[in-house]
Parts: sequence; structure tokens; C-alpha cells
Amino acid sequence: MMGWPKQIRPRRDDSHASWACRAYGVLLLAASLLTGTASSAVSAADVSSKPSGVEEPAPDPQNDLAEEKAEPVYVWSAARNDSRVTLRGAVPSEADRQTVLGMVKAHFPDLSVEERVKVVEGGLPREQWLGAVSFSLQQLSHLRKGKVRLSNAKLLVAGEAASADEYAEVKKALAGPLPDGLILKGEEIRPPIADPFVFTADLGPNALTLAGSVPSEGAHKDVRDLSRQLFERPGLDDRLEVASGAPKGWDEAVAASLRALSRLETGKIALSGIAVSIEGVAPDQGTAVAVSYQLRRDLPKMFSTSESIKWKEARAPHDMAVNVIPRIKAFARTKAKWRNQTLPPLTPVTNQR
Repeated sequence: MMGWPKQIRPRRDDSHASWACRAYGVLLLAASLLTGTASSAVSAADVSSKPSGVEEPAPDPQNDLAEEKAEPVYVWSAARNDSRVTLRGAVPSEADRQTVLGMVKAHFPDLSVEERVKVVEGGLPREQWLGAVSFSLQQLSHLRKGKVRLSNAKLLVAGEAASADEYAEVKKALAGPLPDGLILKGEEIRPPIADPFVFTADLGPNALTLAGSVPSEGAHKDVRDLSRQLFERPGLDDRLEVASGAPKGWDEAVAASLRALSRLETGKIALSGIAVSIEGVAPDQGTAVAVSYQLRRDLPKMFSTSESIKWKEARAPHDMAVNVIPRIKAFARTKAKWRNQTLPPLTPVTNQR
């Protein structure tokens, strides 16, 4: 007797196995969902356990920027104008707040003080922080208007100096040495504004005197170097000061004016804004005319010029008349006659200047 084929003979058993497999699959899915929920709950618990407001920067193996960004920033600043000093940021304690306020009143006795500071623990060690604040206020006192800002141990200074001397003082102080631990993050200090912007050069018999304003220390050096090159006078009296407000093309105009002045025996040039004047004495008329032409040609187009240049007259004919005419008159009075038809010997003529 032929039996059932193997693949269909155990039908009832296959049906039972199939149901069991489906049930097992449902159990696996449920377990997976429960595991995911638990994992999510653990993750949520981990997040909620972190203090609020704290961010952990991602590590950067390339450099230490991540560590720097993670460092808390302790900021204090002071700004001033013509009438008021404004304080902002954080101070370590109430006692330190009073100490800083005393410093401010000492540096700015005639200005009102507006405080917008809060007592916040942290920052630099107390003595170091107070030293940095004192140094910052000293620099602010040199400015007509400006601001100083301490960010941890980094200092930023910006503003306009009250005078040329104050500009030199603050630049010298920021060049170092600085208080212990203080780092100059940046400085944007402008020299005082000169209006009008005046420059003069006065050429005397023994010295050249420079006075007025220059737009920068670099321009100051350029003017001195050019003066040494053009003039052979033994003395150079430098009274120049750094200031803001120079017109465009100022350096080119000063160079052209100094070159023109160098061709005179004595004289003076003056630049006031974009107006240039030159006066003096040239060795002869041709030089006087050439100097006027040269200056007008070399000045930038926006500059105007006025000239008052004299020159020395040729004195030889006058000296000859002084020596010869009296002798002729004397000869005529004596009614003397020429011997050998020649005039008496004359004293050699000298060209006296």
C-alpha cells in the first residue's frame, strides 16, 4: 500500500508549528519594544541628571579649542565719555565692588559713575583681578572717550586719546610690561583729532624746525628721514605730534613741500588742511621761479598753494659803481690828464653779500 508523501503527511503538526512560530515572533517583538522603552527611559534619566545650563563641548583632538570654550568667562568692563563712566559685568565680592568704585572716583573725579555690576564668585585670584582692573582704568583715563574690557585675563582697549601726550602714554603702557598674568587681547586707540591739521617746516641758517601734526608714528619717521636726506643743516628740531584728521594725500603733499623748501637758502612751508604756503629767499630769480613751478606740479590735485619767494639781486654792478664813480669824480675835479691814455689802477672789485 502506497503511503502519503513526506512533505504533506504531517499536516496537523505543521499547522501547530506554524502557530507556535507566530506566537514566538510576537513575544520577540514585545520584548524588543520593552527593551527600547527601557533604554529610552535610561537615556532620559541620564540627561535629566545633568545640571541645567551646563554644556559639554565635543572633544577636539586637533587642538585645545574645546577646552578653551569650556572655560567660564568672567567679564568686567568700563566705558567713558565726556561726562560719565559706566561699569558693567561681574565683581568677586561686595568689598571688591567698593574697591573698584574707589579706583574709578580717583581716576575720574569730575565724572559721574553709573554701576551695572553684579557680585559673582569666580574669575581670577582676587589680587590679580584687582591689579588688572587698576591697570585697565589707568589706560581708560588717557582716553577722551573709549572702553576697556577684561575677559578673564584678556584685556581689550579701544577709543580716542585725549591728547598727543596721552596717546603716547597709553601706547607705551600697552607695549609692556603688563601686570602679572594679564594678556593684551587687542587695542584700537586713535590719536586725538587735529582740526585743522597743521604741519610746518621752518628753515633757518643753522637748523630745520618741524612742528605740528603727523598722522602716525610711521609718517613721523618718514618725515624725519626725508628731512635728514634733503637738508644739510646741522640741527633738526622735531616738535611733531601724532594726531588724527590728516587729509587724503597728506604724505605726498608734505614730501613735495619739503623738496621745494630744500632749494631755498632760508624759508618756511605750512600746510593747514589742504592749503599749502611757502615763503623764503632763493639764491637767484631762476631758482625762485623754478621752486614755485615745482611745488604746484608735485602737489596732489586737491591741494592749493600760495608762494612768496624772494631772491638775491646781483650786486657786482652796484659794487663797481661804488668803487669807480668816486674816483672818476675826483679825477675830474683835479682836471688831471690821463697818462699814457690809461685810467689809474683800481682796487679789485669784490662781490660782497
